[in-house]
Formats: sequence, structure tokens, C-alpha cells
Amino acid sequence: MTDKYRDYFQRSEHNRKVYLKRKASGKIRAYSQKVKAEILTHYGNGRLACIMCGFSDIRALSLDHIDGTGWSARRSGHALYHQLRKAGYPEGYQTLCMNCQFIKRQENNEHRLA
Repeated sequence: MTDKYRDYFQRSEHNRKVYLKRKASGKIRAYSQKVKAEILTHYGNGRLACIMCGFSDIRALSLDHIDGTGWSARRSGHALYHQLRKAGYPEGYQTLCMNCQFIKRQENNEHRLA
């Protein structure tokens, strides 16, 4: 094994250990929850609540694609939150509770076609 690969694997092992230590301490989950709250507040017009009904329990809040194409751009929830934050909060999203999101999907016939 060359020095280049040995260094890579040693760094990888170090990064894995750091990640596992942070995960065990709860820091990763706390940071993800902080980012989720920040994104949902931004797309909730400055409130951490559903823009339709005002429900504010973060466990049932999620991002909704306004144009109804969320299923075509499916991503992991937290990865999407980080991506939106990094992109500077692009337009086209809103904060809805799951009830309002399912009602919107039914009323607008936003069902997966593929």
C-alpha cells in the first residue's frame, strides 16, 4: 500500500471515529434539528408553524413544494434542509403540517405518476 492510500485510510478512520463520537454525544442530531427549525421558520413566513392552519409542533411540520413536484425531486429530509440553506433559501417551498400537505396533495391531484 502506498503512502497516499495509507494516509487516506487513516484520515477516513479518524473522521469515522470523530463522527461516531459526535453522534453518541447527540451533537449531530441537535445540529440537524436546529437547521430544520431554521428552514421551516424561514419557509413558514417567519414562524415555526404551518402557513395554512398554524399548527406548530415541529414533529409534524415539513417542507412542501409549492408547485406539487416534490415527488420528482425526492431527497432525504435533512440533506434537503442543508442544501436549501446553502443555496440561500430559494423560492418554491412552504412549511405545512402533514395534514395540510395531504389535503393539498388530494385537492390538487398531486400524486406520483411514475
